[in-house]
Amino acid sequence: MHHAQPIQHWEPEKPEDHGQLELPGIALDKSDELLESLDELEQVLEKVQLTTEEAELLRRFRRTSAENRRMILQILGN
Repeated sequence: MHHAQPIQHWEPEKPEDHGQLELPGIALDKSDELLESLDELEQVLEKVQLTTEEAELLRRFRRTSAENRRMILQILGN
């Protein structure tokens, strides 16, 4: 008969807490630069985010038949 080794209790290493979360890819010296970068990112996201009307049109387009989608794309292409 084979006896299994007893399971030993394992404690993960606790990371050092320096009071600041480190995000990969962001190495800015001043918090103002980070805020400016976040503001710029928010502006770009707002430009590409669908409006309520656009989202509804897309939802309806996806729910329609393949034939209707083809006709819509033909109309939009002209």
